Amino acid sequence: MKYTANIITSLRIAFAFVMVFQPSFSTAFWICYVGGGISDMVDGLVARKLNQQSSTGAKLDSIADMIFALALFIVVIKNIDFPDWIWLCGGLIALLRVIGYLIGLYKYKTFSSLHTYANKATGALIFAFPLLYSIMDINIVGIILCVVAFLSSLEELIITVKSKELKRDCKSIFIK
Repeated sequence: MKYTANIITSLRIAFAFVMVFQPSFSTAFWICYVGGGISDMVDGLVARKLNQQSSTGAKLDSIADMIFALALFIVVIKNIDFPDWIWLCGGLIALLRVIGYLIGLYKYKTFSSLHTYANKATGALIFAFPLLYSIMDINIVGIILCVVAFLSSLEELIITVKSKELKRDCKSIFIK
């Protein structure tokens, strides 16, 4: 049971792949969606409880988050017509993320995604998007998600540029 937390994290990747190939918003989709969300909430708790925290686990968690978000993006893009401004905002956010990761790769010689509160908030909003979309106008959901995602991307970029060493668990809300 040495790798329990990493197994739970890996389940998120499996749920993401299965989710993409299910009929959109079907029961099977929702099972994978909820399973991925639960694995995201539980893996860190299990890692801390069983004293299984590791840099490999932190990297795996970030990768699983990105894969799950990408899978959700694929499902959503096939089914929801986004206004052009959301595409522009998403492109800018993606560019900031890529720049930050490239700077981190250059400085630290490794993938450098950070576990900040703002990144966690962005992840929670991405996860909640299908639910929010079903109860709110796409423009309102888009504004909320774009603002939070932009601020978290900018924060991570600034932290990466300013920090002398990689600290994945930097909890900063808009840098201290």
